[in-house]
Amino acid sequence: MANGERAPTIRSVQVVAVINYKGGVGKTTLTANLGAELARRGQRVLLIDLDPQSSLTFCFYHPDEWRTELRQERTVKRWFDSLEDGVAGVALTDLVVHPGPVNAALGDSGGQLDLIASHLMLIDVDFRLAATVGGGADPHNPALFRLHGALSAALHASEFDSYDWVLIDCPPNFGVVTQSAVIASDHIVIPAKADYLSTLGIEYLYGHVADLVSRYNDEVRRHSRNRHRRIDPNVAGVVFTMIQFHTGRPISALQYYIDQVRELGVPVFTTYMRENNTLYARPVPRGLPAVLRERVTSQISIELRTLASEFLNILNAEGAAA
Repeated sequence: MANGERAPTIRSVQVVAVINYKGGVGKTTLTANLGAELARRGQRVLLIDLDPQSSLTFCFYHPDEWRTELRQERTVKRWFDSLEDGVAGVALTDLVVHPGPVNAALGDSGGQLDLIASHLMLIDVDFRLAATVGGGADPHNPALFRLHGALSAALHASEFDSYDWVLIDCPPNFGVVTQSAVIASDHIVIPAKADYLSTLGIEYLYGHVADLVSRYNDEVRRHSRNRHRRIDPNVAGVVFTMIQFHTGRPISALQYYIDQVRELGVPVFTTYMRENNTLYARPVPRGLPAVLRERVTSQISIELRTLASEFLNILNAEGAAA
């Protein structure tokens, strides 16, 4: 990190899935700003956009740039399209792009932010992959097992060892693409608004992740000679977004839902992302997330940087305990 802030990482790269079943909860805003702040601190960060809405991609590239520079050859859809029996015909590293404005803004921090872009037709990929393995009805389907582990195998190859963090912006569902991201991840972060609909699915998501991990590890044991590893992703916690404050605390109507999630036994970050039109603006002006665009002394910047520090403390502690 710049100014002596760099925190040690436990392994060469840590992979984090950012996921919630509901859209519109600030998932992409969290991923973009967290990635940018980690890079500002000297970390090497790769963002992967698996959401067909491509909002994370458009945080760093104008749609016209995406059409002319990325759409045909430089999106994650091309990698998923190339999968044959769990083996990709395209190297994931070939899809990595280096967004100019955000990296220029990092200056001499020593950090770097790269991206694997999404595609608006990625939703068709999810349906096609599910169809090729019979919809996943058979838990011992070897084709599904290989498909589930393909992204994990790719990200744990030595070509990605130069990164400190890989942050995956997942679709708002639990389809094949999302499941592959969970299997590839060391940690899971759940952004959520403090309202009924946004928090309703957290308990179910928690259970679905646990069930997927159990089933996948059973298959790893059944195929002991394969190249896939056992998984144990930590649910790092819920980050509450779009929070309205009164006297420095979330208003009581929102605090009720925050307390409900805590009562489920789900970890909750103590730092919140406040409601702010600038923070959640679309598209991001000049390709710069708010944490790099706002004044260092602004409340938005202070809270985003505090959130990044809490993120590093929690995830590095989890890695040390693993």
